[in-house]
Amino acid sequence: MELRNIWLSSRSILAIVPKAYSKIMSVMSNPRVTIPLVMCLMLACSQSNLAQSTPVPAAPSEISADLGPCSALIVVTDSESKPIYAAKIKTRIQYGPFGVKKLDLEAYSGADGRITITNLPETLKKPMYIHIAKDDKQDIEEFKPEVQCHATFKVQLR
Repeated sequence: MELRNIWLSSRSILAIVPKAYSKIMSVMSNPRVTIPLVMCLMLACSQSNLAQSTPVPAAPSEISADLGPCSALIVVTDSESKPIYAAKIKTRIQYGPFGVKKLDLEAYSGADGRITITNLPETLKKPMYIHIAKDDKQDIEEFKPEVQCHATFKVQLR
């Protein structure tokens, strides 16, 4: 008996759907209803986009070589010891037998003037030089993991 009621109710729903669809379409064809509805939808979408575009704090500048446990922290400042934002840091790591494998890394310092190069190799086949530049000022630091695996370089660009 219950199955028959369900079957009858589904038939009645199917009979109602075309009527409801035609009623909705007749209401939507009226510009006095359609235009305000579209405007409300546009306003709601623009409000949701504003909520999503709030700025997030920048993550610390970091780049990984994925070659070992060592790291180098570079702090870039100007002649007045103020941090320099977006100073370009480049380096080439030569590793493997006879230093034939090469990895070039390039990144920029954050707002605090810092950048960390992580996962550097413990031993190098050839010297590793870190080139730091901003505008017409530049400096070069040599990273020696054998001497200090977790090195900190305080670079003052003048």
